Amino acid sequence: MNEDLNLLEILKDAPKGTKLYCTIWGYVELIEVLSYSVICKDNGGMEWNFEINGKLLASNTEDGECVLFPSKEQRDWSKFK
Repeated sequence: MNEDLNLLEILKDAPKGTKLYCTIWGYVELIEVLSYSVICKDNGGMEWNFEINGKLLASNTEDGECVLFPSKEQRDWSKFK
């Protein structure tokens, strides 16, 4: 389902403003895809960076899990359009 996830490749052509879902903040808006992370903005305007595998880009996230998805109902990036 989300094994070997590469959000940089999946989202590289997605338009700015694409709505995505984060299990922490709910719906977020895609701001930019960089060479090392995906930047999204929450409803309060705060920007958050996500790793290539959808984990929050922060120290000590080695044991964390993907928190960024196409939508609340769709948790499978292989079906993202």
